[in-house]
Amino acid sequence: MADTASRPRLRDSVIVQADGGTLLFLCLADRTVKRFVCDEFVKDVVVLLDGTRTIDEIGALACGDDLDARARVAEVVQILAGERLLSGVAEPEREFRLLGAARAEFYDRQLRLLQDFCDEGWSPERSGADLQRRLGEATAVVCGIGGLGGWVALALAGAGVGRIRVCDFDRVEVSNLTRQVLFRMADVGVPKVAAAAARLREINPFVEVEAVERRITCAGDLADVVKGADVVVNAADLPTPNDVAGWVSEACWPDVPHIMGTGYAYHIGVLGTSIIPGRTACWSCVRAETFADHGRDGMETLVGKREKAGAMGALSGLVGNILAWEAIRILAGLPPALGDRWAEVDFWPLEVRSRAIPRRPGCPTCGR
Repeated sequence: MADTASRPRLRDSVIVQADGGTLLFLCLADRTVKRFVCDEFVKDVVVLLDGTRTIDEIGALACGDDLDARARVAEVVQILAGERLLSGVAEPEREFRLLGAARAEFYDRQLRLLQDFCDEGWSPERSGADLQRRLGEATAVVCGIGGLGGWVALALAGAGVGRIRVCDFDRVEVSNLTRQVLFRMADVGVPKVAAAAARLREINPFVEVEAVERRITCAGDLADVVKGADVVVNAADLPTPNDVAGWVSEACWPDVPHIMGTGYAYHIGVLGTSIIPGRTACWSCVRAETFADHGRDGMETLVGKREKAGAMGALSGLVGNILAWEAIRILAGLPPALGDRWAEVDFWPLEVRSRAIPRRPGCPTCGR
């Protein structure tokens, strides 16, 4: 039975419609529709579930002096709670203000989304403010701050990830500007990490940004970069995407979750995989599963990857933002979407295709 002191509130993502003696609850979070047969009393109660009234107060408004009103309201509330149609927070704005007035205003729309994640049961946290606080205490590393990494870093900064460390060795070129979202014409010739850090600080004054200007040539080059990180997103591709992916994974193992998004060009964007040490398949498992595709492992390369590949800002932004969303999920403790699989997006039909990557019991890296 619901507590009489509680102030039940419908989730913001729930739309309620009536058709005679039927109520439809349209759940925007998971696109489900829940249908109930009810009377006018239930309709009146549902309209009053805005978080401002106790169960006794709702009963008095819906049914006057009826002594059974409280019990009937409590029953309705109990059913709706069981269907996850009620929020766990009666007054979300008050919860949001616990972050401070400036942050509450800055993150307002995001806090409402995070609140719905909590209400849906995707997070052990009770409120969106708790999830936002968790993001604010996290550290994310982005390796490569170009076409993919720039979008990743931009989204992480907007989400309020407290510390963002960007690593790259390159300088801004004119040809970067069509797709590398953090740079302007005035940045041409400037180290990418310096220009990116300045832009990210402008976008969100509540985050810390550290610039590491460095060329990655081995896992050892990343030891201090990934130290203390809660997630690492690999968006670097020189000398080759596979080389850098191997170095990033080696540097992160066995403590730091890492997302191996390796690139995009022409009509394919590689979303890659999320590696959560101890929970998902590792990079060695991925390579073992994919290396022999099409029999390529025994072939000699006659014409290799071109120095310049076709790309566009809209496409790099699509891939980069998906990778950022995956990183946010990991940092917030939400279920990752790319674990134990390898995913790519085909830009032309706009389809995401993935294959399962099993965790190998005998893997020399994660099988132990």
